[in-house]
Amino acid sequence: MNTTRLRLLACLPQLVLLGIELRTSYDTWPRQVALSLTNVAGLVAVLTFDRWLRRRGSRLSWVTVILTFGSIWLDALGNFQHLYAGYWWWDRITHTVGGMAISGGFIDFFQSWRRTGQLTVTWGFATLTGFLVGQLLGSLYEISEWLGDAWFGTNRVVYRYDTPHDLFFNILGGLLVVLLARLTRSR
Repeated sequence: MNTTRLRLLACLPQLVLLGIELRTSYDTWPRQVALSLTNVAGLVAVLTFDRWLRRRGSRLSWVTVILTFGSIWLDALGNFQHLYAGYWWWDRITHTVGGMAISGGFIDFFQSWRRTGQLTVTWGFATLTGFLVGQLLGSLYEISEWLGDAWFGTNRVVYRYDTPHDLFFNILGGLLVVLLARLTRSR
C-alpha cells in the first residue's frame, strides 16, 4: 500500500470521530461544534503539514500522526464520557499525550530541515528546538485559558493548580517524545 493510501486510511478514525461528535448529544450544541472544529483543525493541520514536509523531501513521522490523532480522540472521549469531571487523572493523560504530539510535530519539522541541509545543527539541537517550540505553544495555550477566564468569565481553569499541572504534563509528554526519538534514532 502506498504512502498516500496509508495517510488517507489514518484519517478514517478522525472522520468517524467527527460523525460521533456531530450526531450524539453529550453537551451543549456550541461546545459540540467547538469540539468538532478541534478535530477538523487537527486533521487539516496534520495533512497540510505532512504535505508541506513531503514537498521538501521529508515527512511527518507516523508516531507524530498517531499521537496527534490519539490526543484528539482522548480529549473527545473525555468530553463524551465526562471523564474530565469523573477522573482526576484524565486531564493529565490528555496533556501528556498532547505534549508528545505537539513536540513530536516540531521535532519532525526541525529534523526535516536538518536532513535537507536547510538547518545546519546537530540532531540533538534540532530535537531540543522542536521540544522547546512545542512547549512554548503549549504554554501559550494555557495562558489563553487563564486569560479567557479572567476576561470573559469562563471556567476553563477548573481548580487552583490546573494550569501548573497542565504545564507539567505537557512538559512530561514532550520529554517522553524526545526520549522516544532518541531510542528510535539509535536503532
